[in-house]
Amino acid sequence: MRGLTLLTATILTFGYGFAAQAAMTVERAQTYARVARTVEPVSPNPVADANRVWYGGMLAPITVEAPAAPNKCPIA
Repeated sequence: MRGLTLLTATILTFGYGFAAQAAMTVERAQTYARVARTVEPVSPNPVADANRVWYGGMLAPITVEAPAAPNKCPIA
């Protein structure tokens, strides 16, 4: 009887796994199709394009400037 229970549990586990994998494959395909519809290939104003994705390349260097810190322990 334990063997039958183990066999049934194994078959159900594989069945649930297959069903979950099939559902994820369909969902993934729908997500790719939905995202592909939102991205426009060429935009005249790249700053205003909310769907634009940056794929790499050179960025302008960033310079951070801060005011000089006062002395913490002045000698008087």
